[in-house]
Amino acid sequence: MSITGQSRGYGYDVHRDVPEDIAHAMPSFGERAKRKPRGKVATWIIFFLAFLALAITALLLFYFVILPQGIGTSLVSLTAALVPFGIVLSAVWWLDRNTPQPRFTKTYAYLWGSIGSIAMTYIFGTAVIFLIAMQAKDASSQEFLAVAFQAPVVEESTKAFGLVLLLLFGRRYISGTIDGVIYAMLIAAGFAFTENITYFARSFAAAQVEGNSTVFWQTFFLRGLLSPFAHASFTSLVGLGVGIAAERRSLPLYFFLGAGGLSLGMGLHALWNGGSMLLALNGVTSLKGLLFWYAIIEVPIFLTLALLFIFLRWRERRILRWRLSDYGRAGWFTPSEVDMLVGLRRRRRAVAWAASYGAVASWTMKEFQRVALRLAAQRQAALAGHTSSRIKESEAMLLSQLTETRRVLAALTYPVAPARTMVQR
Repeated sequence: MSITGQSRGYGYDVHRDVPEDIAHAMPSFGERAKRKPRGKVATWIIFFLAFLALAITALLLFYFVILPQGIGTSLVSLTAALVPFGIVLSAVWWLDRNTPQPRFTKTYAYLWGSIGSIAMTYIFGTAVIFLIAMQAKDASSQEFLAVAFQAPVVEESTKAFGLVLLLLFGRRYISGTIDGVIYAMLIAAGFAFTENITYFARSFAAAQVEGNSTVFWQTFFLRGLLSPFAHASFTSLVGLGVGIAAERRSLPLYFFLGAGGLSLGMGLHALWNGGSMLLALNGVTSLKGLLFWYAIIEVPIFLTLALLFIFLRWRERRILRWRLSDYGRAGWFTPSEVDMLVGLRRRRRAVAWAASYGAVASWTMKEFQRVALRLAAQRQAALAGHTSSRIKESEAMLLSQLTETRRVLAALTYPVAPARTMVQR
């Protein structure tokens, strides 16, 4: 066996044969061609329709919500909203590094949060506010119920609905605990992005009327810098429940843990909104009073979830090594390949090494890594949940893809003829 990659110090081996005693597990290329396209085409059609619906909704939101604020005000508020969005996005990127999710599903999650959930919140939120107005005649009571009850219940429900849609039409993309957290945080980041645009636009307009920019900068400080993770923290709880259920492939857990995470997120959201509203009703509107409430509510929530997510990322890395080592003991990976697939820096070095043989080799190395990571996630799901015929079939398909990708990569990076010393005549 030739170990060109390993001899160069990149820690993997693509020039080796597939073990004959387990090659029978792979379906033939013809069998893959018969089984794969139907589900894949259906998935693309569903996501295309979803993106189309979100695009139409975005135009309606722009015309009825953003445009009335004025172009200049909207541009200022949009620029300000990019700051908290970038902070949350950096956290999502860090969580997603070990086993990156597909870009189009992550894009869908963000667009659902920034467009779909916002539109549903306007529709259902208006209906709930109308019901509150019928029951509570006092203006202060109506305002408090709208902030402490309507906003947490409606907003968290519409954000969670986007996660449910992803489960219905792309369940394979949520295969572990951290996957659910990532998609939930992206949905929340999108929601907060659009919501912040409206908040910043109102405060900027008020600052222009009063001739004092203090109100705008205070809003930006509180929403943009102090609490960028507020929505992400609340919504990540339903993502955590869904991710645990997805890892165990349990339908009852989807319902109970999902509903439990949603309820907990609503409760924390109501606590945050209600406490802030009570302070305002009692005349505490100073920045010092708001910071005190922030310190006793938001900071503990954020620190608890941050420690939990750090643990989940560490756990994901260990599980990745364990599952890849399982296949390594069966002959599918060498120890150096397992090290390469687990280490982020080694993955980049492997891609850089393949890139020295051309763009196709670089893409093939990325595909090899992607398939291997999916294979590890598939095995973890099978061990944590119930092994079914569908999971076994998916595993066999991934093993077939892995082998084909390995052979292509070996052909692209293996020299056709040994180098010869030039002999002068």
